[in-house]
Amino acid sequence: MKILHVISSPAAGGAETYVRDLSILMRRKGHEVHIVFLQTAAESGRDPDFERKFLSSLSSESITYSFIGKETRRKPWLGGLRLRRAVQSFNADVIHCHLYYALLFSFFVFRVPVLYTHHSFKLGLSKFVYRLFDRKVSAYVAICSACKKLLEGQGRKVVQINNAVSRGRIAVTEYPCPNPESEITCVFVGSLRAPKNLSLMLNALSALENRNVRLFVVGEGPDRDMLKKLATSLGIDHQVKFLGNRSNVSQILVKSDVFLMSSVWEGLPIALIEATLTGLPVIVTNVGGCAEVVHQCANGFVVDSLEVEDYASALKKMVGDAEVRAAFSRNALAFSSVYEIERAVNRHLNLYNSLTLSVVR
Repeated sequence: MKILHVISSPAAGGAETYVRDLSILMRRKGHEVHIVFLQTAAESGRDPDFERKFLSSLSSESITYSFIGKETRRKPWLGGLRLRRAVQSFNADVIHCHLYYALLFSFFVFRVPVLYTHHSFKLGLSKFVYRLFDRKVSAYVAICSACKKLLEGQGRKVVQINNAVSRGRIAVTEYPCPNPESEITCVFVGSLRAPKNLSLMLNALSALENRNVRLFVVGEGPDRDMLKKLATSLGIDHQVKFLGNRSNVSQILVKSDVFLMSSVWEGLPIALIEATLTGLPVIVTNVGGCAEVVHQCANGFVVDSLEVEDYASALKKMVGDAEVRAAFSRNALAFSSVYEIERAVNRHLNLYNSLTLSVVR
């Protein structure tokens, strides 16, 4: 098949990483893949060096790509015309949209099935707009059970294909023998934005009596300066390191002891899956599909509230008990295979086949 994905930009985001992993394995299975990006790293204010590496990883797998330009956000008709040109040039058999702008543009394309993966636990647009999308979308894909319920609630049939990660990008940990005296390294990977709610994590860290705990924050975003100031005001700036975007995330994860998330809302975070496949114990808030991973893999604590004392209580239990961390690590390695990319790719390809066959008929 000729598969065309549409995504926002070649940047360090979970959805972008997922589309790249899907595309690479689809290409290795013999399919042709083209990725249409809405905008460049420069247009979206993201890291240009990361973009170069991202695009290089596509080219090395013979995956082609193109850009339709940031201005199409304000001019959807222009985006539609440019997407149609890309579809015709590539002669795509299926269009897989990973952002709702792409769905708007897809109305300018005819006789090619359109899929839409919803990568969030919020719709982002009104129910009326989604009823309009229903006229165009051949299949909706939900990345977790929580997202499936959200989309089905709008009266449409949805296929659940859990987010997944390529094992080739994972360095599997051999969790060390418990040593109560050793320093505990916690790590967060993601965008430094309000939905990630990192202020909860920092406040919980400051509430610990145990100061033998450090936190690595990996990622970029508009909240970076505010969070650094908060760490200073809480007196934990010596415990927290803001590492920015990193291309060696797998190595940072494998050298860490605990993975942390404190989000207000999520879909099914790729970073959480990466940490789980690595073998890390985790602490997550009960939003989106985060709890689904922990319940599947039994590798950590789910905090049901967004209160500092509740998150701090879970963090205290985790960093204070090396045996618990080791048990969670073993569980992560034993039960996380359901989140490997091979399974997700096969389910996508089966779905694509069914849709293209229905068009032929």
